[in-house]
Amino acid sequence: MRERPGPATTFSVRREPLLLPALALAAGILLAKLVPFEFGQLIIPAALAAAVGILTIVFPSGLLRNSPKTAARSSTPREEIASFFIVSGRASAAFGLLRKLRLTVICGFFALAGVATQIAHRPGPPPHLDAADGDMVILDGCVVKPPVFSPGREQTTVALGRRSAIRLSVVLKGDQQLRLEYGQRVEVRATVRTPHNSQNPDSFDYAGYLANQHIYWTGSVANPADIGTLPGRCGNTVVGWLYDVRGWALERLRTLYPNDQHTLGLLQATLLGETSGTERRWTNAFRTTGTYHALVISGLHIWVLSASVLLILNLIQLPRMPALCVATVVSWLYAFLSGGNAPVIRAAGGFTLFVIASFFFRRTRILNLLAGVGIIYLAVAPEQLFDPAFQLSFLSAAAIAGFAIPLLERYVHPLRNSIKRFDQVRYDPLVEPKAATWRVEFRLLAQTLQVWSGVPLKRAQQVIVLAVKAFIFCAEMTLISACVQFALALPMVSYFHRLSVTGLSANIIVVPLLAIVVPTGFAAILTGWRWIAGLTALLLHWAEAATLWHLQWEPSWRIAAVPLGIALAFVASLVVLGFVTRQIRPLIWPAFAIALAVFVLICAQPWKALVEPGELEVTAIDVGQGDSLLIVFPNGQTMLVDAGGVPGMERMIRKPQMDVGEDVVSPYLWTRRIQHLDYVALTHGHSDHMAGMGAVLDNFHPRSFWTGVEPPTKEWRELAQHAKDARVPVEYLHRGSPDRFIGAARIHVLAPSPDYVSADSAKNDDSLVFEITFGKRSVLLTGDAERPVERDLIASRELGPVTLLKVGHHGSHTSSSQAFLDQIAPQFAFISDGYRNQFHHPNQDVLDRLAGLHTTVLRTDQHGLLSFRTDGDSVQVGSFR
Repeated sequence: MRERPGPATTFSVRREPLLLPALALAAGILLAKLVPFEFGQLIIPAALAAAVGILTIVFPSGLLRNSPKTAARSSTPREEIASFFIVSGRASAAFGLLRKLRLTVICGFFALAGVATQIAHRPGPPPHLDAADGDMVILDGCVVKPPVFSPGREQTTVALGRRSAIRLSVVLKGDQQLRLEYGQRVEVRATVRTPHNSQNPDSFDYAGYLANQHIYWTGSVANPADIGTLPGRCGNTVVGWLYDVRGWALERLRTLYPNDQHTLGLLQATLLGETSGTERRWTNAFRTTGTYHALVISGLHIWVLSASVLLILNLIQLPRMPALCVATVVSWLYAFLSGGNAPVIRAAGGFTLFVIASFFFRRTRILNLLAGVGIIYLAVAPEQLFDPAFQLSFLSAAAIAGFAIPLLERYVHPLRNSIKRFDQVRYDPLVEPKAATWRVEFRLLAQTLQVWSGVPLKRAQQVIVLAVKAFIFCAEMTLISACVQFALALPMVSYFHRLSVTGLSANIIVVPLLAIVVPTGFAAILTGWRWIAGLTALLLHWAEAATLWHLQWEPSWRIAAVPLGIALAFVASLVVLGFVTRQIRPLIWPAFAIALAVFVLICAQPWKALVEPGELEVTAIDVGQGDSLLIVFPNGQTMLVDAGGVPGMERMIRKPQMDVGEDVVSPYLWTRRIQHLDYVALTHGHSDHMAGMGAVLDNFHPRSFWTGVEPPTKEWRELAQHAKDARVPVEYLHRGSPDRFIGAARIHVLAPSPDYVSADSAKNDDSLVFEITFGKRSVLLTGDAERPVERDLIASRELGPVTLLKVGHHGSHTSSSQAFLDQIAPQFAFISDGYRNQFHHPNQDVLDRLAGLHTTVLRTDQHGLLSFRTDGDSVQVGSFR
């Protein structure tokens, strides 16, 4: 008898032969990332694997040829194997063992291939540019990414060599535009810098992110006139044509939405992957509600666009395989037109494999398809394994295949089968018993509806079928969304420290709306019809409204770092749950209960913050050219002084995409497993101290917000309203305010003076200055206070020698006068400043004064995150580097 094929959801190595090799390839890449292997070390393992592999293929075949039974007569292969097992017990045991070793050997080969691939793709030394950071240079190269208009500033990428490029940022004034095309040769006058990461634990590798795109420098251009075109063309003709089409589509969107920058920016991001015109505040609701994946370019867009193309081709009755081929071509064109982002490239590859399987009449199994795509892309670019987008994409598809589809087949598909050919009673015996029972119930319900409403029976049946279809749609969306969010809980917590509570219902509404936006948006681009553009904008605004409505129900808590043991336990529980869902269905609920228990543990966060009791800690977080200090008091309470930001941000027309409070300060606090701050303090209202504070208030809900004198600027009013909305009381402190005692530490406020009057705008001398004393040790935090405040402090006679000084105004010459330093005689000094910053901080005179006092100076630009700890007597000072 032939083996009957199992259900689509049953796991089998035969049915999904690529799954285990794909996992082995990933394991090899991970191993090579953790252990610095070299190619020479792979020779012996590869030779052993090859020898065993040959044995598993050749030895069983030789046994079959030489067995006495098989030589006696001609027989079928099945009979030969049976007789072989009967004749030779020992040989058959060896045969069975070697057959089982085949899969192990194959996986071993893929693991070795993963190690070799990672070694081969290790980045070599970066290319060298004969210029120091901050130098003005003249460069010539090829435009490989043309700019897209955005108010105030544009970016473009210029290739300087075969695999080296520079990302240029051009300042625009008034109606200036940067008119460059792909393939133009240009000469550029720019100030160049090497990308520099924030030097904090687990910080985002921005330099590595750019290096993966072969971008090794950034440059700023003061005027578009500093970019001149040169004769001749460069680049690839096909890529140039794709960029021309992309530019035409972006320009068409601008003509369709000339006075609506908000809708234009979101549609450029949704349809074409161009995010330069999108402001972060427009997408925050999508991020918080877990629907951001539907807004930005992702694999979902490929499948929606392909389905739309197939629907159109089906209407004109094009045969199935030609239609699939056309859809494949369209998916790849769209993948490149949208910027060639990794998620859409992976989705286009997956759709291509699906079409190939369809051509050979193979049943599509998602896990096998997913494994095939993973093998291809990891072989080409193994570093993708560590990319959050790659992990989330594959885990989403794996959750659908491993959890959602088995559950749909068990609970939802019988309901779908119950309304097939609903008006044909003779079809009832052909469906499963559960579906047949529901068909009878639904017919009775239709007859009841006919009696109550008086509508014809056929119309009543149509109403029932529509209602069941709507219920099936909601059930499928809910189940798929729940499975995906549950499976992605750990990476979402690890990378974004966020879990959406309203994501289930938000995705049911937002994903279909934005799925319709894709075909209608491209229809508007192709036709230029404003009524279609209006419909697209309406659907987009409905999706926004749905996210904003859900946002009000979304709790503001965030999740800190998860201990490794808990993370591994959750991964193991998901693997077990996936296995029993597909193989041992009676154990689904016990396995789910275990996974849910670990999930609840992750959300509850019962573990303590990583702080040392009985010590005073002052940590200067590397926020670039700005200030942010974490204070941990001896009783374990915490305070954040300032939250960083981009200098001069209040004067910028277009605000930076990066929020230092959200993207730098908060992630560091979460790595310390800090979920709540007891206090926050703002020294003064300049953006390099204040801009990140809003995110800190949202994420850590302090009990009190301290500051000194704040002029009523727009930025301060917004932050004060933010604190009010978060129910955080603001306390204004000055010299003479009562000392605060937190555990055994005393906080004494030194500035501003009680009679200090602020100007209309924020000034450095507004700074809140205070001293923290613990045992024999003291710490002086000066904000950006300049010499007038220093003279006032000297005159107040409240200064004495300190152990640690946070140097004022990032080491500027306007602070740290000789008289002030002589008065406090610091043993250690922290300077928080940006790498190669434009202000040339710290000033050499300040460094010389500190050296004259034999002060040990540590700087965030040179040492990264700085840490000072004391038990009141002994002192420990360290840095990230």
